[in-house]
Amino acid sequence: MSNKNSGFTLLEVMISLLIIATSFVVLLHSRNQSIIAADYARSVTIATLLASEKMGEMEQGGISSGGDDSGGFEDYPGYSWHSTVSDTAYEHMKEVRVEISFGDGRGKRSVDLVNYVREKEQ
Repeated sequence: MSNKNSGFTLLEVMISLLIIATSFVVLLHSRNQSIIAADYARSVTIATLLASEKMGEMEQGGISSGGDDSGGFEDYPGYSWHSTVSDTAYEHMKEVRVEISFGDGRGKRSVDLVNYVREKEQ
């Protein structure tokens, strides 16, 4: 009779488990990075839309003088805005800058929107 061992050695099983465990770690890291990127993209999209909305409100209300203003958004508590209206080299034209900030601490980010608007005639 012949004595054939048909199976895996302990070393082969340990190496295959090491490969599988390493693959899982890489996949979990990749998944976490994609979640972080999706959350950042969502935040930037919201900030861009809020900046566009705030710029529209300022244009509709008319731009008559320079200055700074700031505030928050009732429906979006993590977001705040800061606007600056300044003179340009052209008569009756103002530079309107709207900055939307979001995040806190070291992760604070912002989106800026700049537009040139004709002064409201009085």
